[in-house]
Amino acid sequence: MAADWQLDTASIDDIPALLRLWREVPGIGLGRGDDPPSLQRFLERNAATCLVVRSGSAVRAGVLGGFDGRRGFIYHLAVHPDWQGRGLGRALVEEVTARLWRLGAQKVHLFVYPDNLAARRFYRRLGWVERGDIVVVSWDGRNAGSDGGPGRTAGPAEGQNR
Repeated sequence: MAADWQLDTASIDDIPALLRLWREVPGIGLGRGDDPPSLQRFLERNAATCLVVRSGSAVRAGVLGGFDGRRGFIYHLAVHPDWQGRGLGRALVEEVTARLWRLGAQKVHLFVYPDNLAARRFYRRLGWVERGDIVVVSWDGRNAGSDGGPGRTAGPAEGQNR
């Protein structure tokens, strides 16, 4: 039986559909940098590693893969709830990691919220390992000093931005 879906490289035209998808999938956090201009820049810089799954013309799943020249990163892997359990997530992970590997990424990281137990189980089933030896520390400009630079803080950092 032929699959009723096709994995494809994402395009700038897919951004509205991806944003809708991410809003519909529990556990996906959108924040600063998830606006159309920022996503367009990301797609332009990582054209080969941003993927969608289509059924007809509809986007049913997607992932952003990024490569910094050293490590690969996966962001916003999501499968529409009505399409989960069909292998789309696994197919996306396998394809994006293969593409990142071909670019030279010897290690790939991704971020999962601690309370997203379904995602954590999914990645463990695929052989991913949760790390307890590091803490994510972020700078987003809101806590910058008067000169706007990352090295000076005006006070305690604000809470996490999902």
